[in-house]
Amino acid sequence: MGDRALGAALLVGAILAIIGYISLLLIPGLGSFNFFLAVAIIMIIAVGAICVIIGWIGYTLLTTPAPTAPTTPPTPAAAEPTETKKEEAEKKA
Repeated sequence: MGDRALGAALLVGAILAIIGYISLLLIPGLGSFNFFLAVAIIMIIAVGAICVIIGWIGYTLLTTPAPTAPTTPPTPAAAEPTETKKEEAEKKA
């Protein structure tokens, strides 16, 4: 499934979900049970999403190795003394 098809499916699914939620709230039929059901479904989804995010953060903290201190290798210029310009000129001549 391509990205565009997945995006279209998510958009249609979101539109259908909001239409279903609004219909549970507004269409008369079962009295206050519709309102209770719609609110309960949303609360279950919201609390579940928060718990999943907290669990994901905990799992990431648990499984990520501790950072190590960065080490810098010695540079070659610092290891060897540099020649002066006068010495370089003498070598070229």
